[in-house]
Amino acid sequence: MVIRNVACALATVVLTAGAGAAQDPTYAVRAAAPAGLSRAQAQASTLAHLQNLIRINTQNPPGNELATALYFDSVLSRVPGVETHVLRVPADSTRANFVARLRARNARQKPVLVMGHMDVVGADTSKWETDPFEPTFRDGYLYGRGAIDDKGMLAATLTAFVQLAAQRDRLDRDIIFFGTAGEEGGPPVGVDWVIEHHRALIGDAEFALNEGGRIRVMDGQVRTVNIQTTEKVAYNVVARATGPSGHGSVPLTDNALAALARAVTRVHEWRAPVRLIETTRLYFQRLATIEQNAEVKRAMQEISAEGASREQIDRAAAVLSRDPLHNAVLRTGTSLTLLNGGFRTNVIPSEGRATFNVRILPGEDITEVVRMMNQAGGEPSVTFALDGEPAQAPPPSPVSTELFQAMEQSARTMAPGATVLPFMSTGATDGAALRAIGIPTYGILPMPMPIEDELRMHGDNERVPVGALGWATEYLYRVLQRVAS
Repeated sequence: MVIRNVACALATVVLTAGAGAAQDPTYAVRAAAPAGLSRAQAQASTLAHLQNLIRINTQNPPGNELATALYFDSVLSRVPGVETHVLRVPADSTRANFVARLRARNARQKPVLVMGHMDVVGADTSKWETDPFEPTFRDGYLYGRGAIDDKGMLAATLTAFVQLAAQRDRLDRDIIFFGTAGEEGGPPVGVDWVIEHHRALIGDAEFALNEGGRIRVMDGQVRTVNIQTTEKVAYNVVARATGPSGHGSVPLTDNALAALARAVTRVHEWRAPVRLIETTRLYFQRLATIEQNAEVKRAMQEISAEGASREQIDRAAAVLSRDPLHNAVLRTGTSLTLLNGGFRTNVIPSEGRATFNVRILPGEDITEVVRMMNQAGGEPSVTFALDGEPAQAPPPSPVSTELFQAMEQSARTMAPGATVLPFMSTGATDGAALRAIGIPTYGILPMPMPIEDELRMHGDNERVPVGALGWATEYLYRVLQRVAS
């Protein structure tokens, strides 16, 4: 992979799409720019870096994160006060992680860490309107795999990091930039590998900033800033049905696949009990202040009320659960993802399997969830069992830390009309690994966007609003400057 010259890329971006897109009123910030930040440079630089990162094909598998790590190293190794480390995973020369540390001249506090993953999910080129690995501009958007997840954040972080490096005389914390491998699945070559083999490079951080939250645009305005403080824990539960085999010409009442179908349907329709944690209670409490639907607003107020009874919670949850996203926040989720059975059209098989992807709330017991799934399935010949071993979920990150407060204050400065919400992600991120070693970690996808664009993540025609990139860089810059000065 040839790493393009950053200065040339910057010039190209300004002449093509960067300057015009940055004027989109959705992303205009009325507050004065923070000291040391050039908004025009932040917009152009972030866009240039993102174009270059999209061109580096890091589909996982196979990953090829080494090429991105070398790109980061080519940019940051020349910046005064920055130490860089390209950490190759020994078993595979194309897999690597990247760590850079900006040394504050007068460091008196523990570092703050900013993390993003360098790999991306695969792309079916037959379903894309553009080449997924050639950044393409259309109607104020930049298209390309990773534009949202997670190269947009990496590009914004890189730009903010370089601009903050020019002010290291004023910083009282080091800032650590951590690009991880393997976040999208596969062998543990990313954050877990670095914690095991190079923990000293990141382990003294007081807190960390990662992907995972959302900044949502509605009606052309930034309306909510969702800061992830925790996330669900993912498991797979396999249902196995057994019965007699036979010839397809003689129907059997105890057909294993029929029993599997009945059990799977019941579990699909079953809902785990509602359980609120501090994050989700505060989430609904604050979301109620901007909810337009009167019935939903009352439900949010009722479910988040101090001392709400079980009857009140269940009544409110029945209303909120009509929305799949709210439903996933309120309870453990069980999603049917695989069905396997049979090998010939004229043979009744003796066995069938189905896999549920189960996302449990922090603090819940997966073995109890599996017991309830067996009960809900209700078929003697079908057994639900955990695939793997139970794991201990790390505690949620508190909303009282200096980093959370900096994220909240920066959001209110840039988008005074937005509501800031603590947020539990229903998906999994690298943040859980840092929480597990005692580093409070907060997630944010810093590019504001409408939910319809957000939902393109992992899908076809992934794209990011061009004007959102400068906004994202300024937000990260403000957060890091607040917490490190």
